[in-house]
Amino acid sequence: MDIAIARKKPAYGKYIALGVVVLTALLIGVRALWVLSLADFSLERSKLTFGQVQQGDFTVSVRGNGVLVPENIQWLAAETEATVIRRVLKAGHIVSKGDLIAELANPQLVQLLAETQWELTATEEELKAAQVQQETELLSQKSIVENAKLNFERSQLEYVAQTDLIKTGAVSKIAFQRTQLETSQFEQRWHTSQEQYLKMQQNLLAQNRARQARLSQMKNRLERLQQRVDGLQVRATFDSIVLDVPIEAGQRIQAGANIAKLAQQDALYAELSVPELKINDVAVGQKVLIDTRNTVVNGKVARIDPTVINGNVQVDVVFTQPLPSDARPDLSVDGEIITAHIENTLYVTRPLLSQSNSRAALYKVRDDNQFAERVHVSLGASSPNRIQILEGLNAGDTIVVSDPSLFQTYNIFRLR
Repeated sequence: MDIAIARKKPAYGKYIALGVVVLTALLIGVRALWVLSLADFSLERSKLTFGQVQQGDFTVSVRGNGVLVPENIQWLAAETEATVIRRVLKAGHIVSKGDLIAELANPQLVQLLAETQWELTATEEELKAAQVQQETELLSQKSIVENAKLNFERSQLEYVAQTDLIKTGAVSKIAFQRTQLETSQFEQRWHTSQEQYLKMQQNLLAQNRARQARLSQMKNRLERLQQRVDGLQVRATFDSIVLDVPIEAGQRIQAGANIAKLAQQDALYAELSVPELKINDVAVGQKVLIDTRNTVVNGKVARIDPTVINGNVQVDVVFTQPLPSDARPDLSVDGEIITAHIENTLYVTRPLLSQSNSRAALYKVRDDNQFAERVHVSLGASSPNRIQILEGLNAGDTIVVSDPSLFQTYNIFRLR
């Protein structure tokens, strides 16, 4: 009897599957070795900063920092030597015109004012007495003129009458000649008295002018003294904010010493410091964005200082819209001056250490997103945070914008 024996089929499928797995692992390993061989250096992505090239309108600007400065600043100074009695207000107070800021004292000045007032009163009374005396003298001289006129007219009547009588022999020739001589003398006396009256008027008028000049001089002196005494009460000269009151009670101060510094709070402008290398792009009238840390306010360039100080140029900016309530003198601000506007261009976040209008080596991320490779790029105009791409990159490309000191010696490095 024959016995059937079952034969085992060879396990080719198992070997094939195993071979595929081994081959796949081998290929992966080879690719990994190939990838690793492409770059001798690698960095973690989290330690880098990237920027993507964009296309559109690009604003060119220059940045500067500075402070808000009052347009109207005024120091109140002591008008005379004095002692500080009390300081009424301190820096930061809002004042209206006429508000008391500090009190000073000078007893000698007050005494001199009183004596000058008494002297002025006495001088005025003396002037009145002199005017009465002058009027009396004028009346006396006027009476002399009138008497001389009457004597001349009476003598003239006698002379006319005797002129007719002498023809008839009723009046002797000697009497007629005597009357004729007297008439001539009376006429001369009348004219002389008139001249004396006129000269007296002129003399008295000159005396009055001299007295009035002395009186005016004394009034001016009294007015100046009064102003100095009033100046002992130091008051605000306009609606403002007090910036400084550098005095203390009991302090002895000299004439001309600063008492208080006032500023018009609602009239401020910005003083920005712009690097001298960027100042050529700045022009009067350009738009400026002023950041007060809480609000961004529009302004425009009003003045560019002609001198360079410590590598910076001062640029004055006036505001074209009302300031926020937090704006105050000496507030630190940042300014961005808009120097140009370029339409439809490529731009990217500004890489560290990049310079405008230059040729630079940047690191572009490959399409596989595993490597960053050095490429040469032409850069154009720039703003504080962005820079124009003229050549070497396309819209959508990603570049490394962080500090290149870690990888600048490599043409390519791997991203982990």
